[in-house]
Amino acid sequence: MANKKRIPKLASILAVSVLGLSLSPSWAARSFTPQAGTWVISDEVDGKPGRGFAIDVQGNTFFMQVFGYEKNGDATFYAASGQMEGDTVTAPLLRYQGGRSFGSEPRDAQEDKSIGDVTLSFRNGLQGTIQLPGEPAKDIERFIFTSPDAAYYQTEQWKNATRSSRWLALNAQGEVVNAWFASLKSSATEPTRLQLYRENGSEMLECNRSVPSDIFRCVAAGVTDPAIAPEVKEVKFRLVGAQVAGIVSLHAEGAAPLQLLGFNTRVDFPYRGVTFTGCCSNGLESYLPGAFGYAHRPNYLPSNGTWVIVDELTGKPGRGVSLDVQGGKMLMQVFGYQANGQPTFSMGVGDYAADPETHGTSGARFSLQQYRGGRSVGGAAASGQWLRDDGEVEIRVSGASGVGLAEAVMKFPGEPAKPMRRISLQPWQTIEDKLFGEWYIPRSFRAGVPATITLNRLDGELATTEDGSVRCKFNAQVLRGECQKSGSTDTAYVMELYDEFVVSNFSIRLRDRHGNLTGLGHVPMD
Repeated sequence: MANKKRIPKLASILAVSVLGLSLSPSWAARSFTPQAGTWVISDEVDGKPGRGFAIDVQGNTFFMQVFGYEKNGDATFYAASGQMEGDTVTAPLLRYQGGRSFGSEPRDAQEDKSIGDVTLSFRNGLQGTIQLPGEPAKDIERFIFTSPDAAYYQTEQWKNATRSSRWLALNAQGEVVNAWFASLKSSATEPTRLQLYRENGSEMLECNRSVPSDIFRCVAAGVTDPAIAPEVKEVKFRLVGAQVAGIVSLHAEGAAPLQLLGFNTRVDFPYRGVTFTGCCSNGLESYLPGAFGYAHRPNYLPSNGTWVIVDELTGKPGRGVSLDVQGGKMLMQVFGYQANGQPTFSMGVGDYAADPETHGTSGARFSLQQYRGGRSVGGAAASGQWLRDDGEVEIRVSGASGVGLAEAVMKFPGEPAKPMRRISLQPWQTIEDKLFGEWYIPRSFRAGVPATITLNRLDGELATTEDGSVRCKFNAQVLRGECQKSGSTDTAYVMELYDEFVVSNFSIRLRDRHGNLTGLGHVPMD
């Protein structure tokens, strides 16, 4: 039976960041985490305006905003929040009214009614099923709206880019048994090559990608050091936003395939024989000082998921924003209200790129569109139609050192620019929130195998491993966890924690405090 325990309505919608939530449940942990962003019903994707879902799962806390239509055709939205039981959640689908419209005075919304329970079950981080009130269960999937062959990927800068990632290989028991720093180098004239670096050397694989698939297949080509035997026979993987998922096959006879879990960290562009950092999933950048400057200004990717205007976090229902950046495009849904207080949504998509004039800033500017006439919950199949232009929206994200990519400045139509941040469904209120979970620290090994540490006990202001062999504290001044081994005063491990969502070059939270794997799990590879 699915758990129907409700979060207090996400401040009935979007104020759960200031509320305490329940801790670890008794049910089994997931082997993946659904990717935050826009999801769709698979058989309703027809190239026309329709309905969809902005889904955000953090730990065991689930939040979803549904954009769809009333029975009379008016655009509307609903929200659902709850605690996941394993890979499933059931929660009331709530309607609100009376909130703020574009350019209006501050107005708090209020809950109107529940239209029934919605149930979602996930197979992996990109696929699942949904059963809306009055409808049968249907397949859903993460909406990948940027084609692998979009114009963005055909530019010279992308054809000659090098994408860097942290890769972890997991066995059938979910243990990390290998780790690499992966470098995928594209070229307009040569085959795409994958370089896998490990402690004692590196090896090269040559890659191809079947058009229009986003799946790369790479096979062994050689090693940097001839004295080192190649380890990896083949890799099949997908780049999905800031995450990597796939399967690793080894040369060793009888070796079972390994699950790949990875995070993109940056993209480098060649310029005058020098490499400059480009797209970053974690805000890191490097460049040569002096007169050279950047060949291409870094493009800082915001944390996909549910966002809210900071001064609208009042503890009462309000409006929210879903951001989804893929391949140089930003898709945004704004869940708000009409002037008469009725719930509605606006949607827009536009180019997301580095600001050509302001160092360390990326952003987008595009029009928000309103639709009507699409499918209602429990209603017959129907496609929406364009109704009107709601005006221009602008968003700016800073990549300055120490600024998390869960912060931005948003300007809605008819309103001044205001700070905005990604909502934390499980806010950092304690040391456990910040540090509990299983961590992989690059260059850490035990008996030649990559080491992870699991922090699950509290000793005063310290998070420790079960046996107390590693003890970590949170340094608020530099926003990082600093860990010492038992009997030593030297810092052995560091976790960079600019915000709750950051992926760092220096540490990866492999599992959250509930034991859920942070990767996408076993996603389709054909």
